[in-house]
Amino acid sequence: MNQQRWVKSFPIPLPLYCAAAFLIAVRLSVADDEPVAQTTESFTIAVLPDTQFYCDTRLKLSAKWGNGDLRRYFFAQTEWVRDNKERLNIAFLVHEGDLVQADAPEEWAIAKEALSALDGKVPYIMCLGNHDMGFEEADNKYGGNIGVNRTTHFNTYFPREKYAKRREFGGTFDPDRHDNSWYQFEVSGMKFLIVSVECKPRDEVLNWANQVVFEHPDHRVIVLTHAYLNPKRSRNTSGGVRAKGNSGEQAWQKFVRKHKNIFMVLCGHHTGEAVRTDAGDHGNQVHQILCDYQGMNNGGESWLRYMTFKPETNKISIHTYNPVLDKFMDRPSSRFDLDYPMTTRRSGNRRPDGR
Repeated sequence: MNQQRWVKSFPIPLPLYCAAAFLIAVRLSVADDEPVAQTTESFTIAVLPDTQFYCDTRLKLSAKWGNGDLRRYFFAQTEWVRDNKERLNIAFLVHEGDLVQADAPEEWAIAKEALSALDGKVPYIMCLGNHDMGFEEADNKYGGNIGVNRTTHFNTYFPREKYAKRREFGGTFDPDRHDNSWYQFEVSGMKFLIVSVECKPRDEVLNWANQVVFEHPDHRVIVLTHAYLNPKRSRNTSGGVRAKGNSGEQAWQKFVRKHKNIFMVLCGHHTGEAVRTDAGDHGNQVHQILCDYQGMNNGGESWLRYMTFKPETNKISIHTYNPVLDKFMDRPSSRFDLDYPMTTRRSGNRRPDGR
């Protein structure tokens, strides 16, 4: 960033001059190392938690509410985000996984129709939840098991080749699949990167994610995954599914905590809300946020989150909103502010192996 300085032609007291010189030196050092907000304009990231009951054609567990097909709530969410892009300056949307109930083609068709409302309007990224993969029929009260392996119809309905053409697309873990992906965007002079990792991410996926973040030290990073934090504010120690991989705590230890530029983790899976903030290995604050409303009436009834980034105050304001009911959830766990420096940054990163 180019710096221009002017000197006034009047005497400056020595103590004041020294203090000013010190502040200028510190500011130039920060600016030389890392990109900072170049405007005070606010912007927003929209968050969709588990939508599985809106796409529930195989097991029909949503029948317990007696209100028929619930896909209208999924459509209401994405249409509201699209229609409020300009008003809220929505830069991106993330889906926290469990797009569907039981990995059925008909369910994925609903999810595709809902998210297609954003195509060409609002860029978005998704992660795989346990309900999005590994379905097998079973003689139990649900009629089947989910998350038994990593087979999924996701890539048929959200193919890599479609999204690879988009400006924000960065790459994927598997060159033939779209799950486990990363996207990037720039807003208010700041570069952001969102990396999506599967439910119970495998070691090789975490190694890939480590490398992606390490190679982008000038980006501010959000990690998107499904099962990471529970409503008691503890990182999951077990995934609750048969597919082998890492728990939330293991993902923190092996990946999240290692990088200075990771500042947020977003997840769903557990009905409820929670937030915890921990220091990474470099002293950076990492906000880890859970939201999931599937246990509420009608599988969530369109409740969603949006996060407004405010560079002028170095705050992120979290809002929980229902576009169908046109109302906010105002309890302390649903509407709050987080500190996040956007006018100053620290540079550097660790190697993916932690050194």
